Amino acid sequence: MTHPSVELAARNNALWCDAVCRAHGRPGEFHDTLWFNRSGTPPFYPDAVTLAGASAVPEQWRALSALVELPRDGGWAVKDSFSSLDLRVLGFRPLFDAAWIGLKPAPEFAPLPADCRLADMRNEPELAAWECAWKGESERDGRIFKPSLLSEPGIIFVAIISEERLVGGGVLNKGAGVVGLSNLFAREIEIEIVWRSLVARAAEAFPGLPLVGYEQEPDLTAALRCGFTRIGSLRIWHRS
Repeated sequence: MTHPSVELAARNNALWCDAVCRAHGRPGEFHDTLWFNRSGTPPFYPDAVTLAGASAVPEQWRALSALVELPRDGGWAVKDSFSSLDLRVLGFRPLFDAAWIGLKPAPEFAPLPADCRLADMRNEPELAAWECAWKGESERDGRIFKPSLLSEPGIIFVAIISEERLVGGGVLNKGAGVVGLSNLFAREIEIEIVWRSLVARAAEAFPGLPLVGYEQEPDLTAALRCGFTRIGSLRIWHRS
């Protein structure tokens, strides 16, 4: 089996973004070459995700030009999944670049350290604790991950527990024929342990499906050490 494509990775990511937005009561819209949200998205989530590359730029440009004309108190963010847009004319600036990564159906990995175990978050208190660990701070800025996400098919919030402390975790989301890995964090363990643990949990929950995600350094190096391969590049654009 070949590595998954950027098209599948981008669509999987858009499905995840849409699920998070739906949980806030603000679903987005899927079009042939673009997902976007007219109503505003939670922190860290884009207002648009491109689903096709250079040949779709004219269509995406028209849609984004209309989108940013909508009244908005805050800024705008666009995930250019193929690094094919130049949005400076619309007042955007590049925020950061990252690499799409892919892994064919998961390899066998060594088990977790003896003092660690994996746990899926099943209820609101567990999800709240997971989000606090992910943020590394209190909930004073409000919740991003609403409890309704726990009942979404194909979405799993995974925690790594050591001595009853939540020391790492991440999110799995199945969609577009692949499994996305996102929001990985490590508090008291090496990030490579988190990558290997999420890969193992994905293989158990969604056997036979390729894995995708995107990362910057230093987490990108950790993912590559765990068998992932770069499959493309993306750019996040932001307008204040």
